[in-house]
Amino acid sequence: MKKTLSYLFLSLLLVCISCDNEPYDGEIIIEQPVTGNPTPDSEPDPDPVDPNPVPSASTQLADYDYIKTFSSAGDDTTFSTDFTINLNNQFISQNTMFTFLGITVNGMSTVIRDEFSRVTQVRTFVDDVLINRTTISYNLDKITDISYEDLEDASENFIFSYTHTNNAITRTKEGTNRTTKFTFDTTTNKLVERETMENGTIVKTENISYDSNGNITSIVITGQDANTYTYAHDNNTNPLLNSLNDLYLFSILNDEYDDQYEHWQAMIYSPNNVTSVTTQQGSSNLDIQYDANNRIITRNGTIFTSVPTVSSDVSITIDETFEYIN
Repeated sequence: MKKTLSYLFLSLLLVCISCDNEPYDGEIIIEQPVTGNPTPDSEPDPDPVDPNPVPSASTQLADYDYIKTFSSAGDDTTFSTDFTINLNNQFISQNTMFTFLGITVNGMSTVIRDEFSRVTQVRTFVDDVLINRTTISYNLDKITDISYEDLEDASENFIFSYTHTNNAITRTKEGTNRTTKFTFDTTTNKLVERETMENGTIVKTENISYDSNGNITSIVITGQDANTYTYAHDNNTNPLLNSLNDLYLFSILNDEYDDQYEHWQAMIYSPNNVTSVTTQQGSSNLDIQYDANNRIITRNGTIFTSVPTVSSDVSITIDETFEYIN
């Protein structure tokens, strides 16, 4: 049970880096956050949000809560997640309560950063027990490998290795015939194509399109798990981008072989807030509320998943709450 939950918690860890304001230098690199005392490499126990922060007019989040419920034939599976954000506007952990068939399990994922504020490790705990960790290695700020260690089942361990060539990164999974090529736009450094290959043959291609503001507008998947997703946005600032931007590249490069560019990529890494999502299964019905400063404070309603393993007859609802430091 814990092993299954560990994958679910890791998949819910919404983690990549925004390169919007970074000049292109021929390589995709990690953008450094503007501030920061790094998260210490120690066991997590943070309450990092200052209870009396200095007021300032901003979209910096004090708290973000996300609930996602899958309903089918009267059975509900619910993830309730609280994201912890420090005063440097960095995401450092998420606490998730998973409920299925009346059983509730509590988990936590934490992000560890080095002295340069680079993400070096992600740890997953279930009921306060460390069950897995993902370690990221760098060379001159370029990710060279990501290793996953399952502390309950070593047979599940793996290593991703990366080769950087101008605006493309090729990933190889150790011990398999699988490779993935990530191609980034030469001007914005945003991911525009992902090709998944087996024995050198392309089995899936994902093409991502953006509007002039950098919002994801469509994702077209051909080959395996073919589908098309389209997104609409408002004109207001997306606070998730500010808090999670330094995790952009990691979250893209850490996607597993049979994952795809899920909705959270559009909802987190678009400069404006997603207001609707359309897939081949249907269109979402999302209600969004704003405060007097046009900051998003709630987003909830139905949504169709982009994960092919979730049946189309499953009803999915999301409920998000945003709180700001002032």
